[in-house]
Amino acid sequence: MKKIGIILSSLLALAMLQGCSKSADSSSGSSQSTVRLVNATIDYASLDLIVSSTKLASGVAIGSASSYATIDSGATTFSVERGGSGTPSAQTTLTLSKDVDYTLLAYTSGQKLQVTSLTDNEDAPASGNGKIRVSNLSSDGGSMDVYMMGDGGTLSAASTLANSVGGTTGYFEVNKGTYHVWVTTAGDKTDLRLDLPSIAISDQQVLTLVLTGTVGGVLVDGFLVTQKGEVSARKNGSARVRLAANITANGSIDATANGVSLGSASRSVGSYTLVPAGTLSVSVVVNGNTVNAGNLNAEGGADLTLLAVGDGASPRFFLLNDDNRRPVSGVKLRLVNGINGLGDNISLTADYNLIAHDVAPGTASAAAGVSSGTISLMEVNSSQANTSLYRATDVSLQSLGVYSLFMLGNNAAPTGILRRDR
Repeated sequence: MKKIGIILSSLLALAMLQGCSKSADSSSGSSQSTVRLVNATIDYASLDLIVSSTKLASGVAIGSASSYATIDSGATTFSVERGGSGTPSAQTTLTLSKDVDYTLLAYTSGQKLQVTSLTDNEDAPASGNGKIRVSNLSSDGGSMDVYMMGDGGTLSAASTLANSVGGTTGYFEVNKGTYHVWVTTAGDKTDLRLDLPSIAISDQQVLTLVLTGTVGGVLVDGFLVTQKGEVSARKNGSARVRLAANITANGSIDATANGVSLGSASRSVGSYTLVPAGTLSVSVVVNGNTVNAGNLNAEGGADLTLLAVGDGASPRFFLLNDDNRRPVSGVKLRLVNGINGLGDNISLTADYNLIAHDVAPGTASAAAGVSSGTISLMEVNSSQANTSLYRATDVSLQSLGVYSLFMLGNNAAPTGILRRDR
């Protein structure tokens, strides 16, 4: 009987242990987190968020956030899809912690959709204050400095909020109020990448300034993401424009865009200048005479080339989009046709490999990927010419560089100008 009692006691203890184990498993299995999606892209009008065929968010527009969805904690693979496509454009696996809220940020980098995460469990600051951090998601833009000053301040007098931001900073506690925020390239206060004249930080607000890439690749857009709150898109209000001129007889040209001087040129390619985006009010003086450049428009965040070709009395103007986003590897190279009097399209080869084909007058080819290093022979040809329009040997191209070969001059004596755009 004593042995039976011992056995029964052991079985009862084992059953209790198993019960405790099941209870613990049940408790851990019920641990949950919450997740939302923010669309911080420039080219995905609508996004869906999927986990294991379950749609957690749908139709999230650029500059907006979905509601928070409750999900089991632990390792989870998220798929982000173009709205309604059913095909993943990006995936990420995160280990979600119990009772932690997350914001997934969808953005474009390396010319692909990417996803990263922010936690939304920062404690509120003291009454009368707010908190702000910076998350730099622009791989094209590189490392950046962020300056902030009270409304009405100037960049030259502004205090540094964060230096050399290449990822996500910690939070900075500031007085509530309205601030002017500037973003510049790291170490160069004169190289302005984003200007936000008015950011209101409310009492005990917890805010993230997200920086993302633009169509031009150098300037950045901003998104203000409030912890567990709304999202506000702050698209760049500027564009970068440069002047490329090829007026016959080496004629001179002076141009301004929206009141900003693009400089003077004579069969040359100028430097980029920051101008207000939108409809371009362009004033052009050619050989001392004012001419009309036509209706032009600059998208915010774009890099553009104003190409002026033809004779001084009636030149033609072309506004070219410059894709200065860095390549993932190698080099980007394109051909610009600004030759006067040539009625034929032109082509570019590098070491006998075709880089650009049938580039019409006043246009630029798409950028082609080539290997970095030295090109032994670079040639530009047209079907109308028996010899090369341009021929260069031992051309050195730096890794991850972006280059344009401008063909200027006239059909009798064309000139090639190879320009490193960035």
